[in-house]
Amino acid sequence: MTKGNKSIPTISIIMPTYNRAGLIIETIESIQRQTYSDWELIIVDDGSTDETEEKIRQFADERIQFIKAGRIGIGGRIKNIGIQHSSGTFIAFSDSDDPWEPTKLEKQVNALERYPGAGFCLTGGFMFEKIDQPQKYFYKQKEGEKFADILIPLFNSGIAGYVQALMLRRECLATAGHFREVKSFSDLDFIASLASHFKAVILYEPLVYRRLHESNYITNNWAKSYDEGIALIREYRPRLPVAISRNAFFRIYINYGEKSLLYKKRWQAVTKFLKAWQYKPFSMVPIKKMLKAFVCYLQGK
Repeated sequence: MTKGNKSIPTISIIMPTYNRAGLIIETIESIQRQTYSDWELIIVDDGSTDETEEKIRQFADERIQFIKAGRIGIGGRIKNIGIQHSSGTFIAFSDSDDPWEPTKLEKQVNALERYPGAGFCLTGGFMFEKIDQPQKYFYKQKEGEKFADILIPLFNSGIAGYVQALMLRRECLATAGHFREVKSFSDLDFIASLASHFKAVILYEPLVYRRLHESNYITNNWAKSYDEGIALIREYRPRLPVAISRNAFFRIYINYGEKSLLYKKRWQAVTKFLKAWQYKPFSMVPIKKMLKAFVCYLQGK
């Protein structure tokens, strides 16, 4: 298929980036090594001040586009700019510091072809600091696939909602919409919107490698990520079974409290554990964690 004199690719890959000169080459090379080669890579730069642009322009690959968006600082807006410049039948997303397994695109396209009723596909993956030392997998299951409605599992810890693992059919955007541009963390919102309208294929095989490092955006904005996660549960609560929504609130407040303790925000931790207790008043877990917070306070930890 062509658009004017230019061939329209099967897959458009959207890659936001900001000051990733030290990591982006490895990620781009992992895309170039994909066994499925009919793609375009649209890199949208969010006003980098390092050598990110110079690193990208080293690639003599006509499939790669580079867009200078200026400093926006809103991930959803950056991704939407990439979508607006894309033309592929399928759309995938890559974080500029997270490489892929070479067969990721091929396996996702094949999965969506096997399941024409699926609007999108998610894969497994793992966290790492050193690529040959996986630290935490997205799923305990490492192989197989599932075709299903995933909205409820998304709020019940049954689905890993990482946009780097996502591929969707372009036509889904007309129903599910684009990324929200009023939130710092809009990836899970986007996947939840897809899941509320379409079934999915889950490929449990680890095909995405999520890098852990101190300059991860979420590392420096963890409180905002929890606040927006709580808002998302509230938004979808009318569509969820009561037990699922209560469990979701319980888990997120417990995790929020644990993270607060890690950063020595002890009073904040206590308030979050107390909120969790309100959703499961017969659970001893929040009580024990509140006691832990008080002990940390007394010991000055």
